[in-house]
Amino acid sequence: MRQTTVAARYAVALFAVTEKRGETVRALADMNGLATVLAPHSAVGRQLASPQLRLQDKRAALEAVLRGRVAPTVAVFIDLLLRKKRLRQFETIVSEFEALVERAQGIQRAQVVSAVPLLADESTKLLTVLENYTKKKVKLTTSVEAELLGGALVRIGDRVVDRSVRTLLESIEHQLLEVSV
Repeated sequence: MRQTTVAARYAVALFAVTEKRGETVRALADMNGLATVLAPHSAVGRQLASPQLRLQDKRAALEAVLRGRVAPTVAVFIDLLLRKKRLRQFETIVSEFEALVERAQGIQRAQVVSAVPLLADESTKLLTVLENYTKKKVKLTTSVEAELLGGALVRIGDRVVDRSVRTLLESIEHQLLEVSV
């Protein structure tokens, strides 16, 4: 939980700076492009985390590689993360930053967990229903969990709609236990 809080703070700071400079969309594209390159398990990520290299050398290498390829704000931000030893949280920061950009653009995130993969027409229908419900554009992500047995679970914002078979069966069981004959 703490890492998400720290990542959110960095994302909010980057968002504020990029909004002020009018380069939020480019910054998001740059950050997404760098996410796999700077991941802790990547070769670059391992080199930047290595205690054998001096910080000055890491900073110089990063600056040389990033100059002209990413927005200057992003290059300075990555340098800051390197100096503060926060590059391990880069992926979480990117995710938090993306959520801020989407919120500013009026996009609502929704996640659907189902027992089996949704068909294309089911996803489209669900997306339409969610957009009508929220009155916003919805970015839908789907995942599969066989433990659900059947049905689906939808998370949108702070709301959860649980229409899984397990939950429905538990509800029926609860109702049957309450009935006295």
